[in-house]
Amino acid sequence: MQVYTEIAPPTAVSHAINLPFLSARANNLVVAKNSLLQVFELRSTVTDVAPGAGTGNEADNATANLDTEAADVPLQRTENTARLVLVGEFPLAGTVVSLARIKALNTRSRGEALLVAVRDAKLSLVEWDPETYSVHTISIHYYENPDVPGLAPWDADLKDTHNFLTADPTNRCAALKFGLHNLAILPFRQRDLAEDEYDSDMGDAPAESKADIAHKTPYSSSFVLRLTNLDPTLTHPVHLAFLHEYREPTFGVIAASQATAPSLLAHRKDILTYNVFTLNLEEKASTKLLSVEGLPYDISRVVPLPHPVGGALLVGSNELIHVDQGGKTNGVAVNELARACTSFALHDQSELALRLEGCTVELLSQDTGDVLLVLSDGTIFVLTFSLDGRNVTAMTVHKVDADHGGSILKARASCLSNLGRGRLFIGSEDGESVLMGWNSTSGQGQLRRKQSTAAGDDDDTSDAEEDDMDEDDDLYNDTAPAVKKVTAAASEPTAPGSYTFRIHDILPSIAPIRDTILHPGKENDSLNRGDIMLSTGRGAAGAITALSRELHPTMLSQTELPSAKGVWAVHARKQAPAGVFAEFGQDAEANSSSDVDYDQYLVVSKATEDGSESTVVYEVHGSELSETDKGDFEREEGVTLSVGVLARGTKVVQVLRSEVRTYDSGKLVSH
Repeated sequence: MQVYTEIAPPTAVSHAINLPFLSARANNLVVAKNSLLQVFELRSTVTDVAPGAGTGNEADNATANLDTEAADVPLQRTENTARLVLVGEFPLAGTVVSLARIKALNTRSRGEALLVAVRDAKLSLVEWDPETYSVHTISIHYYENPDVPGLAPWDADLKDTHNFLTADPTNRCAALKFGLHNLAILPFRQRDLAEDEYDSDMGDAPAESKADIAHKTPYSSSFVLRLTNLDPTLTHPVHLAFLHEYREPTFGVIAASQATAPSLLAHRKDILTYNVFTLNLEEKASTKLLSVEGLPYDISRVVPLPHPVGGALLVGSNELIHVDQGGKTNGVAVNELARACTSFALHDQSELALRLEGCTVELLSQDTGDVLLVLSDGTIFVLTFSLDGRNVTAMTVHKVDADHGGSILKARASCLSNLGRGRLFIGSEDGESVLMGWNSTSGQGQLRRKQSTAAGDDDDTSDAEEDDMDEDDDLYNDTAPAVKKVTAAASEPTAPGSYTFRIHDILPSIAPIRDTILHPGKENDSLNRGDIMLSTGRGAAGAITALSRELHPTMLSQTELPSAKGVWAVHARKQAPAGVFAEFGQDAEANSSSDVDYDQYLVVSKATEDGSESTVVYEVHGSELSETDKGDFEREEGVTLSVGVLARGTKVVQVLRSEVRTYDSGKLVSH
């Protein structure tokens, strides 16, 4: 029973994941704030940027290179910005420890399902219900039963162990590591098998049996494996994760046969082992595929990497090590302590002096395979790979300069989620969470990596593919020399300074709260009386926050409108000029969004002292209003009763006493 009243819901973001949750084509972000689950929708807006603003000479060069008859027409540049729109939030009866996306069969929204792991070894498979506009629980699985095979009376309590969830990239199963050595496997039915089962049930059977009902569930019966049964040396597991590009569910696990400790480096230096196991879900058995021994003691995480790099990235406190599918390793030391902590062969980048404790790692670019690193102080680094076909020959870590957005994060990141299309969500428990966008200034990076991976996948390129490439070269003759140059440099990593980051949106946070006082307020100031003043954040994200019971509007500007009877803000969407098309790679979602720009016009209905009525149109420029007579808007014939917009802002409606007029937004905003 709760013995407290929650004044403010939790704001610290502990976990985040991107998936099509509301529908099959949706782009949603699900955020866990410990005991609160929030679902966001990602929307894009287009903001007009003045010519030459913020780009130096680039705008002038672009204008000079335009081959157009109307050379005197000023070039209007747009900037795409993403926003997070809250769809719903749902309090949970537990603390979230992991999130995973699952392509479950026959969900109500036709989108993907969400697998939520909470403390004490519980799993909940939830989906979105469009009818109730809320989440719906498909199934609940719990493994806290003391009768689970292998549990000993002296084992640590579940709340005192590191429990986490990992899912197979192809949605065949998920694994919950709980306790000291237990691994709960939850299989999911695949589309081809499920359809056969459904068809076999479509007979003249009088009634559905329990077996038939079980076959219609998107999951199969789960089972628990002991890690020590997979390999007796896995007595001290550190971390595990499912890997990409395997025909069967396959995971890599970091473990040791003895406990690791910095004080025992003289005797237990390189004692960790990386093992890869493949699961047979029908037989409930596993097979070891490879093993890499002698790894540094401080490795704490397994990060699976998709094509084109593949394999797994092992993250330690002083080094980064990549292990490919054949067991070949490449590593880089990021500080001087790596020499004393390990004898493992590492490329020396100790001049970086990085501290990887508490860092977060996420794939940055699917095309190049580059990886984003966010350190505990918010500093951004990029890990790049040198590829020779499918083989990783070297790894390089370079810092993102402040001029390229390397210092825009002020707090440690608790989670990273790649939203696609150059967007990342960085959740934090020490400050504000950020929706961040990135772009690459080197357009050849993606093309180079595509050329390299294509050569590595199939050296014997078919004649048809070669003909297609030749035709592309003929169509885009100006890029043919660049293609040849890029192909020759296929093994080179992404150059430093290629990425630029900027903030799109922010989720406010008042966590962690360090201290609090009750603001007494002034005797004659009732607005601030009873406010709670908080010391929030950590490090550079520290701030003073005020919690108030009421809203306190802030007056930005004040304008007198004498004799005004009605006021309407008009958002007339600007239409693209005829013959202007979006460039390749531009944000089509942003171009079709309905919330581009802000309200541009203010329509005021006035009545003078002599009884005459009129309508005045003002242009809105920030906080300033200027009267305008442009456009076809009716101003003199009668009083305006109402003004609104239709068709996503492309039509403007004016309601008069005796008629209703509809205007095209292009005529309203033009002379």
